[in-house]
Amino acid sequence: MKLLGTIPRVKFIVACSGGMDSMVLVDFLDQYPQNNFELAFFNHGTSDCDRAQKFLSDWCYENKRTLHIGKVNAPKAKDESMEEYWRNQRYGFLDTFACPVLTAHHLDDVVESWVMSSLKGGISKLIPYRRGNIIRPFLLVSKQEITDWANRNGVEYVEDYSNENVIHLRNYIRHQMMPHVLHVNPGIRTMIRRKLIIENKEIE
Repeated sequence: MKLLGTIPRVKFIVACSGGMDSMVLVDFLDQYPQNNFELAFFNHGTSDCDRAQKFLSDWCYENKRTLHIGKVNAPKAKDESMEEYWRNQRYGFLDTFACPVLTAHHLDDVVESWVMSSLKGGISKLIPYRRGNIIRPFLLVSKQEITDWANRNGVEYVEDYSNENVIHLRNYIRHQMMPHVLHVNPGIRTMIRRKLIIENKEIE
């Protein structure tokens, strides 16, 4: 898998939901014994999150990895959607770490975000490689590559069934719109990958 940027040589944190994407990132990093990392999980207060937290707690115990757990600690603002609220709370937790934090955002996430921002009438936006202490090395990696890695290496993970709920805009775009977008432009991933490489040329 082609990474964007390099993996930190210092101690770092992997933001992990217990789902396929983040567990493949953990498995990928675990191939290199010199990588000194711990895991961070944010519990949004749902039953799916409780199940994922139990899975990760057991995994970290068995694999001798430290797990940091964050939880919702403020009420939702009136003008926030649930997606925005959870995202803001999660990033608030990840921002507390002084070391680099790696997330498993991938190429398909970038494509969906680019489509979503385009539809809102603003400037089409790419998910940035870096946000403060957070870096996203998997941005050039497709969801299919992640799925292939998981199947090939027997990566264990938990399903988050809320990802199927199309009441959330991101899920609606992913499940209802992206098949049509790919029908119109089958090469959209290649286009977005090139944009990412050009935009982040200095870190290649």
